[in-house]
Amino acid sequence: MSLLKKIKRYSVFYFVASLGFAFPVSAQVFSKALLQEMAVNYIAEQIGEHDSKQIQLSALPLDSRIPDRACSTTPTIISSSEPPFNRQITIQIKCDDLQSWAQYVHIKVQKMAPVVVTTDNIARGEVITSDHLTIEMKPTHFVRVQYLDEPKVLIGSRSKRNIREGMPILLNQICMVCKGDAINIYASIKGLRIKTTGVALEDGTLGDQIRVENKKTGKVLNARVDGVESVQVNI
Repeated sequence: MSLLKKIKRYSVFYFVASLGFAFPVSAQVFSKALLQEMAVNYIAEQIGEHDSKQIQLSALPLDSRIPDRACSTTPTIISSSEPPFNRQITIQIKCDDLQSWAQYVHIKVQKMAPVVVTTDNIARGEVITSDHLTIEMKPTHFVRVQYLDEPKVLIGSRSKRNIREGMPILLNQICMVCKGDAINIYASIKGLRIKTTGVALEDGTLGDQIRVENKKTGKVLNARVDGVESVQVNI
């Protein structure tokens, strides 16, 4: 055997041997992606199945220079925080074998809330149906007071402007009672709920005070909008 072939043969041997020392045969290799996944799953378990629907978890990227880790034992996962969590948590994943390493993973915690959004473009003056609406989870710090979380409240109302697909619907974009609409007027007297009909003299949405005309008496009343084509008066 030539000297060159011997050198090549020994080089391959030492390269393979060095891999064995770096990652023992019985060791599991933990990539950056796997470490991040482990950290997210750990926090998800702490939160529980119910609350996890209201919280979105994501791992911040690890330094690209960090190599894959190997561990011949099961790594331990440690967090100094307990639920309810702040917006960011630091997780330690630690290996206690002979190589003994620790990796810190930062988890971003976003509280989510349901928001009614459009599934299609809605034109000004169009009556809103259930087909126009769906619910999406949005980070709570983006959710405004005017957003709604229940599609049923909007069905039958009318858009006062063009609304693009995928956008949340604000109360000031619609009228549940529109000027000129025939409406139901309700009043409560001594525990009895009385109903009559009328005409809306102004646009209004949930909770708004508007003027309405009683069809039977012709009397103009101040009423509070409590639903689509429905108002409540105090007697």
